Amino acid sequence: MWKQVALLICLVAVMCPGAVLSAEQKVVIAQSAVPAVSVVVEQAAPAGFPVRFADSEVFVVLTTPVGSLKPESRAVNIQQNIQNYADRQEKSKPLGLITLPEGLGIGTNDSMLVVITERDAEAAGKTAALLAQEVLERIQLAVDAYRTRNSWKTYGLGVALTIFSIIGLWQALHWNNRAFAWLRARVSGMHVRWDGGLHFKGVEVLSASRIERVVLFVLKALRIFVVLMCWYFFLPLILSFFPETRALGSTIFDYLITPFATIFYTIVKYIPNMFYIFVIGVIAFYTIKLIAYVFQLIERGELEFEWFYDDWARPTYQIVRFLVIVTALISAYPYIPGSSSEAFQGVGLVLGAIISFASSSAISNIVAGIILTYTRAFRLNDRIKLGDTTGDVVEKTLLVTRIMTIKHVVVTIPNSLVMGAQIVNYSTSAAEGAGVILHTSVTIGYDVPWQKVQSLLIEAALDTEQLLNHPVPFVLQTSLDDWYVSYEINAYTKNPERMAIIYSNLHRNVQEKFDAAGVEIMSPHYYAVRDGNASTVPSVLAGSGYVPPPFQVSKGVA
Repeated sequence: MWKQVALLICLVAVMCPGAVLSAEQKVVIAQSAVPAVSVVVEQAAPAGFPVRFADSEVFVVLTTPVGSLKPESRAVNIQQNIQNYADRQEKSKPLGLITLPEGLGIGTNDSMLVVITERDAEAAGKTAALLAQEVLERIQLAVDAYRTRNSWKTYGLGVALTIFSIIGLWQALHWNNRAFAWLRARVSGMHVRWDGGLHFKGVEVLSASRIERVVLFVLKALRIFVVLMCWYFFLPLILSFFPETRALGSTIFDYLITPFATIFYTIVKYIPNMFYIFVIGVIAFYTIKLIAYVFQLIERGELEFEWFYDDWARPTYQIVRFLVIVTALISAYPYIPGSSSEAFQGVGLVLGAIISFASSSAISNIVAGIILTYTRAFRLNDRIKLGDTTGDVVEKTLLVTRIMTIKHVVVTIPNSLVMGAQIVNYSTSAAEGAGVILHTSVTIGYDVPWQKVQSLLIEAALDTEQLLNHPVPFVLQTSLDDWYVSYEINAYTKNPERMAIIYSNLHRNVQEKFDAAGVEIMSPHYYAVRDGNASTVPSVLAGSGYVPPPFQVSKGVA
């Protein structure tokens, strides 16, 4: 039971130290906090030499000598006189105003603390009597505060409060340890009771054991923070119980309170600006929603313009959305807390420089992406050939273009490289006109009539699926080489996306047609050994009565 009572008393002493102070001490402390009124308060005269006592300014000696005393010497003497009077404690007589030849004196019959001259009164813009009365009150307040602060009663009360504070700190640390020990016991073993962990879309992000370790770490850090806060508030509190250390305690306490107070008042100050930022954000948000709706209608074909293609809708929306966001940020920038500070502007300048140097390639890709979009070099799902890459366009952004090859390999190409490469768009050629022409070549020897080769190639093309019968396929003799003739079959198709399958079927049909006709697909090579034997000229060209001469071999004479 006594622990709970002691804890209650200590908490009252720690949280409300002013409640146990006497009425006299409260008055003295309040009076000592009142700033001193200088003798010269309404003149633009030099500051002079201030006289300070009990942490307050009670008098200011102007550059006006009194008798043989210089102003600085006069200030030192006044301060020493007040100190001597205050040290006498209860034995000294009360201060009063005494009329002197030089002016009005402040002191007792036994000692004189300060003399207010007519020149002091003129400098202050007051009468000598009024000025002397004000200075007397200031000195009396400072002396009372000094005597109260240095009394045994004050030190005794400080010691008592210190003892209570120590007991309160001990109790706070004790209950802090017990509370966190109880929390640790509750958290320990959590992974056994809760084996589900943390999942997101069926994927385990954090296991139960890892969550337990994180919670225990947070509890440990929080316990250390509470202990440090107890000590941080305890030390300034102890120092505030004694006059000599009260200023140090206040300074230590301000180290933590001042930043939080500054942040709080800064936030309160910028609350009106938050409304401006909120309004700008709401306008920008709904503007983007409206723009998105309009471009969705264009993309679906529900809203048409003769000069605007539907495949421009998505990239144009991205550009317009970016411009709206940038405009909103520029409009909200002056209302951002700290935007006018030099630190904020310096950080913004550094970030701007970094972005400028680091984004040169990104900007070139964006510009190239915009050009490719509005020149309509290719669209999504088009079959294109870009350099050595042939495939379908699966994604087109402002930065990169992604192509899926016939092997289902996605190739990502920066738009700046796309702009510098030759682009062959098979889909556009197939959609416009008769279609795109697919072609392949064979080399056949001179012994096979060219009419027969062309007929066989055309038949193979006509039997190939997805190759058009009209326009009719045609054959080109692309070269007459030393040993064979190059024949190229050309056929139209409207399905360039199935180019690989079409070529495979065409090659299969060419083999079947040539095999059925007894024509070998080969490129024969001949040696120049001729002795009247049959030439490679087809018989249809040599004539019906042509008889090839026999091959003659004669034995040479040694």
